[in-house]
Amino acid sequence: MKSKFLTIILFLVSGFGFSQNYEVTGKVVDANNKIPLLGVNIVIKNTSTGVSTDLDGNFKVAKVPSGSTLVFSYIGYKDFELKVTKSQTITISLTEDKNTLEEVVVVGYSSKKKKDVTGSVTVISSKTIDEIRPIVASQALQGTVAGVTVASGSGAPGSGFNINIRGISSNSNNKPFVLIDGYEGDLSLLNPSDIESFTVLKDAQASVYGSKGAN
Repeated sequence: MKSKFLTIILFLVSGFGFSQNYEVTGKVVDANNKIPLLGVNIVIKNTSTGVSTDLDGNFKVAKVPSGSTLVFSYIGYKDFELKVTKSQTITISLTEDKNTLEEVVVVGYSSKKKKDVTGSVTVISSKTIDEIRPIVASQALQGTVAGVTVASGSGAPGSGFNINIRGISSNSNNKPFVLIDGYEGDLSLLNPSDIESFTVLKDAQASVYGSKGAN
């Protein structure tokens, strides 16, 4: 009886598996011209963990749980999903999403179709905001926009968040210029559930705002 009992215990212990983590590296390119894509969001599905591609389209995602899915997303392109079952180096080709390029985005004091915009513009829809369910509006930008970092100011309750778009600027002011329905405003005063969408301008598209648009 004792030996049978021990056998059962060993069998039960061996039945408990440990989740294995993998590392996925590679490059993301345009499917048509094979040009590397900068700032592609790569996120472990159903989490906020992810990275962005560098200037050469390269990426590295460490500690990806076995069986999880990596989601590659980029403005104007169709999302691509990769199920991870091993460590690997891979080249991902993203194809243009013609429907997305027809969407209208806010550019300066006007609006244009995405396909007519030469600069980098990212739009966060109300659907994405509802899925994230941020406590404050700034959190909707956390991990959802390539090149944008959102961090707590001091860690103290109510201290607010610091937002940097493509790193530190050189004009001694790193706060982004915020327009709410065309008027300068403060994100911390908004109820996230009242926001229809965010439009983030990350380069020359913001030049119409002068020095305020530098961030």
